Amino acid sequence: SLGQIKTTGSVLAITTIDECDVHLVAGHADGSVGFWDIAGIMGEVKVVEKREGKPGRRMMQALAQWVRFRSVSGVPELQPECRRAARFLRDLMLQLGASDARLVSSTPTNNPIVYGRFDATQGPLETRPTVFVYGHYDVMPSGDDARWESPPFEMTGRDGYVYGRGVSDDKGPVLATLFAVSELHAAGLLDISVVFCIEGEEEHGSVGLYETIAAHRTLFGVPRLVLLSSSYWLGESTPCLTYGMRGSIRATVRVETSRNADVHSGVWGGAVNEPLTCLAHILAQLVDPSGRVLVPGFHDEVRPVEESEREAMKALVSFVSAREKQAPVVATKPVGGLDRQLMQRWRQPALTIHHVDVSTVAAPSNATLVPAAAQASVSVRVVPDQSLEDIADKLKSHVEEIFDTFVGKRPAMLDELSLRLDVKPIANWWLADPLAPVYRAASKAIREEWGMDSDPLLIREGGSIPAVPWLESFFAPHAIAVNLPMGQSSDNAHLDNERISLENLLRGRQVVWRLLRDISKVITTKD
Repeated sequence: SLGQIKTTGSVLAITTIDECDVHLVAGHADGSVGFWDIAGIMGEVKVVEKREGKPGRRMMQALAQWVRFRSVSGVPELQPECRRAARFLRDLMLQLGASDARLVSSTPTNNPIVYGRFDATQGPLETRPTVFVYGHYDVMPSGDDARWESPPFEMTGRDGYVYGRGVSDDKGPVLATLFAVSELHAAGLLDISVVFCIEGEEEHGSVGLYETIAAHRTLFGVPRLVLLSSSYWLGESTPCLTYGMRGSIRATVRVETSRNADVHSGVWGGAVNEPLTCLAHILAQLVDPSGRVLVPGFHDEVRPVEESEREAMKALVSFVSAREKQAPVVATKPVGGLDRQLMQRWRQPALTIHHVDVSTVAAPSNATLVPAAAQASVSVRVVPDQSLEDIADKLKSHVEEIFDTFVGKRPAMLDELSLRLDVKPIANWWLADPLAPVYRAASKAIREEWGMDSDPLLIREGGSIPAVPWLESFFAPHAIAVNLPMGQSSDNAHLDNERISLENLLRGRQVVWRLLRDISKVITTKD
């Protein structure tokens, strides 16, 4: 923002242009007015306006403003930026016609949820079904800014793409959905009620989300559809629908000694316990060379792959290999074939050791110290029909047994080893029925908007979104979640030079418009 002033008047948004600069002036609910330099995206905005008219232009201008907020969650010094990003979205919702928009939270130390509501413009409200839109306004850190070709928190247009942190994950898709709903509402075509729940802690474990929704349940009604756009196409040119994701467990394995400090290996080596040796012994017994997890009973509840799944995967791989030769998933020529790679990513569980740390503060080149503690970060991806709690318990028991066996075989030393193990279930797996009526409706909307002769690709994700299975469970048995990807596989979410195609974003908005225009044909208020 170039500046902010207080006003007693009423300013929503205006654009000012002179020979050198382009500014957006926007009013806020607190009576202030912000001035924004948006010259960097005007070339792309003009293309949008020529094709989409003023609504498309306004959406891109709003996105340029929103990207400027460094709304990185989990960083205390950036929490004010997160709050400003939340207030910006609340104000925008009100400007676009929401009947209610507010910040809600049951945990004041965390970033608030932005709640918004657009009431149905047709028929009595009590007879109109509700759609719940989920998304997030927090973003990942930009990392090394030198790796970005343009400033990460200044949206920049290049070659049909806009670049900036959050344009694809998840600020761009959130605004596309918001503007689609607003346009339906303004045209009198909204025959459902739509509630928005846009959180500010998704990249930080969604802390406080569940408590806040539960404490304000009456705001959300009884949703029949949970709609989100928080995944990506498998390739670059073929639209997709995501119907499944793996779950996740995080663990910290820490081995300590009773001594409080590092010691010199030349003086004490062989006379004291070495935590890193013990930790390495534990880690070496978690996964075999083929990648199969060695925790006893780990694979017992994995749902067998049916022949119909194998045939569907072969058809998917055949299509993608022929149509998406430049897509990263194809161009990398995965060892063992693309079908095996996708099965491993989507359908099979996995255990990953992310990093190992030691207690020493000496330079890495110092090869003379025996650390007093060593710690590893581990994650597990679970799939249907594994239980988070069961797998967490089995992992814990396995690590404890390895540690006890190791300690039992050690000769007496001057110090003692101890194990600190923290295992946390993070997200359950999620699997929807891609043949359900809401998925057929979503496929129809995608097919019509993109002019496709066939349905979009049905895909799953190897990652996890904790909120999705939780929301389905919380609003059960009424709600089903639909994850509608807008971005391409090369969007670089969480990486440097994050981007999204203008065409994808604009067509994504229209896909949502088509879906919500017709969704009342397949969802009702009846149980």
